[in-house]
Amino acid sequence: MNYSEALDYINGLYMSKGNVYGLERIKNLLALLGNPQKGIFAFHIAGTNGKGSIAAYIEKAFIEKGIKTGRYLSPAVFDFREKWQINGEYIDEESAANFITRVAKAAESFEEGDRPTGFEVETAVAFLYFKEMNCKVIFIECGLGGRDDATNVFDTTPVDVLASVSRDHMQFLGNTVREITLNKLGIVKDGDTLVRYPFTQTEIVERYISEKNLNVKDICPSLEKLTIVDEKPDGSDFIYKGVSYHIPMTGRYQIYNAITAIEAVYAYNELSAEYGLEELSENDIICGLADVYWPGRMQRLSERPLIYADGAHNEDAWLCLADTIRKHFTDKKIIFIIGVLKDKEYDRMVEILHPYMDFVNIVTPQNNARALDGELLEKVLGERNIKCKVWKDYKDAYTAAYEAALDEADDTALICTGSLSFIGEMVRISKEFRE
Repeated sequence: MNYSEALDYINGLYMSKGNVYGLERIKNLLALLGNPQKGIFAFHIAGTNGKGSIAAYIEKAFIEKGIKTGRYLSPAVFDFREKWQINGEYIDEESAANFITRVAKAAESFEEGDRPTGFEVETAVAFLYFKEMNCKVIFIECGLGGRDDATNVFDTTPVDVLASVSRDHMQFLGNTVREITLNKLGIVKDGDTLVRYPFTQTEIVERYISEKNLNVKDICPSLEKLTIVDEKPDGSDFIYKGVSYHIPMTGRYQIYNAITAIEAVYAYNELSAEYGLEELSENDIICGLADVYWPGRMQRLSERPLIYADGAHNEDAWLCLADTIRKHFTDKKIIFIIGVLKDKEYDRMVEILHPYMDFVNIVTPQNNARALDGELLEKVLGERNIKCKVWKDYKDAYTAAYEAALDEADDTALICTGSLSFIGEMVRISKEFRE
């Protein structure tokens, strides 16, 4: 297959099979490929929000050290190849086609009704690619949940990371934070080190480890050893365990993501000699955090008018966005562009963000069967007397919002938020306005 054919193959699997959970297919597929997931130092990352940010912080520290890294993430926001990265660089089209073709050949040997899903093929591609490219450390993000996620194929993982957990994908993971947390803790195995976001419920974690009779080192960042020095729209400064750090990411939650990442690096350092790897220095961590870039997460697209893109797509993320607006944009009129999915609690989104909504431009996310029709969101906003308009075209919505914000540039901010695929399009369109 060439690259275009490989894309069609993956998309066809998603259309025909959707998401089918369980580990038997992916384990059998990896066995046919020689179990490439074995023998590499892995950070396995689960959580509702912050997986990508935490992985980006850690990865940058390794890149600063010069250690070759592989990173697997989903969903892709800007480019299909974004899912597979080495040292922060996307896989090239020729390599993507080659590895997908090889995995597809193995997948096609399965009985027709039991062939791997699109996500399982993508996961196998990640492990095979990173193994053959001689990556020394890999970062593997769960796609959904943890226990039955296709990435959960390790016999043991040196470092598991549990990011912030909140209500999302309840139809698969459970209706309460407790149920969702237990599902995500399914990645933790005997002998692992677990590093978790500071507000994870300790009782749930400790009880899980005890009931499963696991020998696990459980690490939670100490908020008592954190001093927040400054928070601005373009980043934050803080001191953690006596060391000063700067991150170019906006929001208090990004500070908490950063100290989770710092603890994950500390955990790695304790294990590095056992795996024949170098320790990371304090300077590696400082420089890595200062250089991190994670697009689509409160990303500033324009200075004048002031425009941000934030892929807030569940309750916890909307609360974080509201907190950021409250802290940094109190003197601004806020214009939104919003596109959301119908399986999200969009009425809750409106409840959280409506105090800041001076005007909302609504779009229907394109090429997504889960998209919420913009007219339904218009009705919800109308019930709260929020001024809004539905647009059929992304660029028309952006143009109208941009021009409105530009007219009052000193007093207005434009925020694009909603599904990650929609955010990717907003970032692309914004580049056209800057060129």
